[in-house]
Amino acid sequence: RTQLVSFLYERGWRQNFIWGGFPGLEKEFEMAKDYLKPTSGGIIIDASCGSGLFSRLFVKSELYCLVVALDFSENMLKQCKEFIKQENISDEYGLQFS
Repeated sequence: RTQLVSFLYERGWRQNFIWGGFPGLEKEFEMAKDYLKPTSGGIIIDASCGSGLFSRLFVKSELYCLVVALDFSENMLKQCKEFIKQENISDEYGLQFS
């Protein structure tokens, strides 16, 4: 919940996950899409979204009509909003925060 962790998560911390056996962001996202088998126009809730790394990927994939980014940490949600601004993701994509 600290601002430092929220700031560093996508700026180096997340890249270290590969050492823990994670296959990498692109492969993880492909696995998530395969597992969820989205239907056209569906809604997805990214619970414990952190900085919104996958929330933003789900929005950009345009597989869902609504993406809800949900996290306990206000700092992570603030960071998610910052990344959304930086990546020019507009409200028309239907990304909601909670």
